[in-house]
Amino acid sequence: MQDIFVKIWNDPDLLDDNKNINSYLYTMVRHRALEVIRRENIGQKINQQLEYLQNNTSNADVEDDEIEKLLLLEQIYVSIRQLPPKCSEVFTLSKVNGLTYVQIAEKMNISVKTVENHMGKALRLMRELLTKSLK
Repeated sequence: MQDIFVKIWNDPDLLDDNKNINSYLYTMVRHRALEVIRRENIGQKINQQLEYLQNNTSNADVEDDEIEKLLLLEQIYVSIRQLPPKCSEVFTLSKVNGLTYVQIAEKMNISVKTVENHMGKALRLMRELLTKSLK
């Protein structure tokens, strides 16, 4: 809630007289809560995979390929968390949750073209972040 009020405080034009303020605030809070939940889920997946790696490193059956795969996956999740919020949300909905651009557009109340723009930006930034982290 605090993030929403700070956002409104910094940009009072968000509250237009023609909008239903209760509905608008509810939608903003819902979107922010979903964003936080998605980010936490990504963090939980990383932690589960790291725990798996730590628990199984003493076993001889863990192969180097599996370790490299988990480390790369961790870098991907870290990179997703570094994306701008909208790009991160679009990327997660598409690549993690498997939604189509049309479904994402409906869910986020934006156009399909905007989804495509966010995805393009997310992919470009992910490429840059992963290139830096893997060097």
